[in-house]
Amino acid sequence: MHPQIQILPEDLINKIAAGEVVERPASVVKELIENSLDAGATRIKVEVQDAGRKLIRVSDNGRGMEKNEVELSIQRHSTSKISRLDDLFNIQSLGFRGEALPSIASVSKFEIISNADTSGTCLKTEGGKEIKIEDAGAPRGTTVSIKNLFFNTPARKKFMKSPATEMGHIGDIVSKYALARSNVSFVLISDGKPLLSTPGTGSLKDAAVAIYGAELAKNLIDNDYRFQQGRIYGLLGPPTLTRIDKSYETFFVNGRYVRNFLLNRALEDAYRTLIPHNRYPVAILFIDINPKQIDVNVHPTKREVKFVKTNEIMQAVRDAVKIGLSDIIKDDQNIRISEREDQGIRVADYQSTNLFDVPQPSSLVPNEAELEVSALHPLFPIYQHKETYIICTDGEDLILLDQHAAHERILYDRLCRQITEINKQILLVPENIDFAPKEKAILEENLEQLQGLGFDIEDFGNNAYIMRSVPAVSAKAPPKQLLADIISDLGSLGRSSQAEKQKEEIRKLVACHSAIKAGDKLSLEEMNQLIKDLYATENPLTCPHGRPTMTQITESELRKRFGR
Repeated sequence: MHPQIQILPEDLINKIAAGEVVERPASVVKELIENSLDAGATRIKVEVQDAGRKLIRVSDNGRGMEKNEVELSIQRHSTSKISRLDDLFNIQSLGFRGEALPSIASVSKFEIISNADTSGTCLKTEGGKEIKIEDAGAPRGTTVSIKNLFFNTPARKKFMKSPATEMGHIGDIVSKYALARSNVSFVLISDGKPLLSTPGTGSLKDAAVAIYGAELAKNLIDNDYRFQQGRIYGLLGPPTLTRIDKSYETFFVNGRYVRNFLLNRALEDAYRTLIPHNRYPVAILFIDINPKQIDVNVHPTKREVKFVKTNEIMQAVRDAVKIGLSDIIKDDQNIRISEREDQGIRVADYQSTNLFDVPQPSSLVPNEAELEVSALHPLFPIYQHKETYIICTDGEDLILLDQHAAHERILYDRLCRQITEINKQILLVPENIDFAPKEKAILEENLEQLQGLGFDIEDFGNNAYIMRSVPAVSAKAPPKQLLADIISDLGSLGRSSQAEKQKEEIRKLVACHSAIKAGDKLSLEEMNQLIKDLYATENPLTCPHGRPTMTQITESELRKRFGR
């Protein structure tokens, strides 16, 4: 029999809404922080236990609620932030739907204590059902405690990631709002241990220091740009400060942290000719425009926005960044010109050379008598093309070798052979490294595996670490960038439930980030050594990620191409 259409019970409706709003513990933290900020809080404290599984508590000193408001706050679609249709198109608060608290309460053991300068009120619910409301002594403000998240929806609980991963997401969301509201003091505590504390001075750079560390923050450039629709301001990283992914590209629209790939594209367009193609800039940008020019009601968690005039906003971001970087680029160019003059080299002195008059370095061109393929010389390098591909011959055919993929395979095999003895390179001067809370959680989760490959990393407190050694295969890589890139990649990959598989992924990352790169110039001796080392590996034809290390062009293919 075909099921009949019916109205769903309120309990089920709330759980469906919770599925949209409460994806993980970090979603709860986000919604509660937004409520605190909308209430005008200047101090917000976030406490979690077991990465939010056991407890999430958010306390603030904002405007509290009267008893009747506390009762209404857990009813669906109850809000103080909008009251009519027009308000939906002129939203200036972070929250507005009135779904967050009832959705959270429906999947947890929930308690809210609030005081609006009179007497406090405590309300407790379990699975969305009210079990107690009473007067309670409390300071001005609101404290919301969430215990046993997803206790009544075990299927949702099953999909939660490891504690370190979930804690990383919580740290990331707290960090984003600490940047968004630098005039608010944020504290994040995990299992009794402080992870983050911002001063709330109103200085974006002070907040950046607390989150990213002084070394990164000191390089950021102030940026302020006005255009017809509004204002773009914040901090920009110089072209020398890059990351392997977009995680340090941060945007706020009217004070709201948002994700918008078009904003990312506009930012990256402005840096396009300044940084390597596989690197991403560091930027914290605020876009303030008329609320009527954006739609924040396009996603249940309000993390995405739509612009009425997208192209104009993208162009404004490009212009803001280019103008912001212009002074530092000029200074950098002047330094380079000065260095060239010191070396007796001037750009104006350069004379173009006729293509056919260019002398060929004899050391790179093997004589026919030298082209004797053997186990010692499986290939002979002829030329390094674009400082990326090595053109070789085996005496019969042409072989194109990808220098990065080849070196990656070599280093990966060396790491795999480290069974009883760890080969490491001790740093002459230990490196101090600061990590944001999300990165710290990833590092802690993978620390044992990293140490097993040769990293010697020691916790120095306040999200700072000291690195004393790196794997021997990474001796020529910049230590800080090496570790930062590996942590970023691990965050993108997630964590495997199988220890050996996770170890293999980390080996691949270490090999990849330690290998010579496209654009690295090699001498003839280095090319020959690379070829010998590659052919000594178990699988010289592919890199650890499965990409080919070389491709062959046979004599018959050349004949066909030339019509012979």
